[in-house]
Amino acid sequence: MAAPAKRTCEDHSNVSSKISTVSRDETKLEDFLSWTSENKLWLSPKVAVSKQGSCAQYGMLTTDNVDSGECLFKVPRKLLLHPKTCAISRLLKKESAALVSESGWVPLLLALMYEYNNPESTWRPYLDLVPDFRELDLPMFWPESERASLLGSANGILKCVERDIKSLTSEFTTIVLPFVQKHTDVFGPACENVELYKKMVAFVMAYSFTEPVADDEDKEDAPSKSAPMMVPMADILNHVAHNNAELRFEKDFLKMVSTSKIAKGAEVFNTYGMLSNKDELHMYGFSERYPNNDKDTVDIPASVLKTTAENLEANQTDKTLLEEKWEFLMEQEVVGEDDAFVLSNESVETCDELETTLKVLEMTRGEFEEHQEKDGWSEDEGDEEEDGDEKWMFVPNGIPKLKETWKKLLKGCAEKCLALYDTSLEEDEECLASGLDKLSQRQKYVLYTDHGQKLILQKLLDSCS
Repeated sequence: MAAPAKRTCEDHSNVSSKISTVSRDETKLEDFLSWTSENKLWLSPKVAVSKQGSCAQYGMLTTDNVDSGECLFKVPRKLLLHPKTCAISRLLKKESAALVSESGWVPLLLALMYEYNNPESTWRPYLDLVPDFRELDLPMFWPESERASLLGSANGILKCVERDIKSLTSEFTTIVLPFVQKHTDVFGPACENVELYKKMVAFVMAYSFTEPVADDEDKEDAPSKSAPMMVPMADILNHVAHNNAELRFEKDFLKMVSTSKIAKGAEVFNTYGMLSNKDELHMYGFSERYPNNDKDTVDIPASVLKTTAENLEANQTDKTLLEEKWEFLMEQEVVGEDDAFVLSNESVETCDELETTLKVLEMTRGEFEEHQEKDGWSEDEGDEEEDGDEKWMFVPNGIPKLKETWKKLLKGCAEKCLALYDTSLEEDEECLASGLDKLSQRQKYVLYTDHGQKLILQKLLDSCS
């Protein structure tokens, strides 16, 4: 489970009420724990589910000291909620060809819509306990004007959200709605509401798990992971970058195992992966204040690098050459229209793509034409690999092994990206030091995200100066 703010979103007039068989939180938790016990979900006596002491909503806390490597709970596979275990599994299998989508989530979403609106669902105690969809405070559900004003365009979240809304709306209109209307004996009128569908998408985005698929060298198109599924108890855990537990997939059970010692009374945290603050806010509705998220990153759009290169004096005399180079890089799939170069707090993460791009951009026409003839391969590439990725690491004295022409270009990129934000790094740090109490939770999370990105861009700027 993510750690969104415990607030109600502003407009829910078009979203159906949650069908629940219980009303009080205490009873919901008791029913859920009884249900898990009846279904052979083993819970260690060293942990307990509680809202008190949790960073957000329900969480898991230790009742005794826990050593690294201890199993905290085991979830039998029959308790997982996915298209093959839900009550309409036969229908979903029978019409699977009609449910194919780009996201691959439609079968699970339909399963959830059915079980969520079914008072007699096998997963009723689970669906009664997990937070009401109205509590999901992802940017997708912020009022459009607030979303635009808070997120801006610099951190990249607004573009991701707009893409999500466009994609899920199309998916609902072309796949889900026709299926629901075809099977009105299974789905009620509430399932014909796109706003409810958006909530379901957010629920899967923030709470589901995907099981890694073993590598199959004989199948080039073999998927790297399976479709998402809901894992009762596992989604109770909140996320931080420095997690102290992880979910492991076994033949008959899914196990949550501690990855470090956890003191009595501390919260147990899972990890959702290598997530930047941008990812956390976009998909889960929260972010972490610097320096808590050491997985944070920032993007330098490829378009910014191109624009910066266009403004360099060396490219003013032959702009046609620069366009030819960029077109060639796109043909070679080194860069794409919406691609970006990714920087972390320690280094340039996409250093291979960036290095290739910089090499091509600095070529003379003769060098570039020769490079084209070799289809992008250069005989001297092996001679420059001694330093490997190390030359892209941020160190106290900058990135010393990069060419000065490259540093000049990267410095310009950092300056352009920093200029896109509405506030400066200095203004952010002043607000963090003395103005946080004046901000809403949403404003704080955006501040944490922007501040983390600016710190990385400033590190690049300093390294290239």
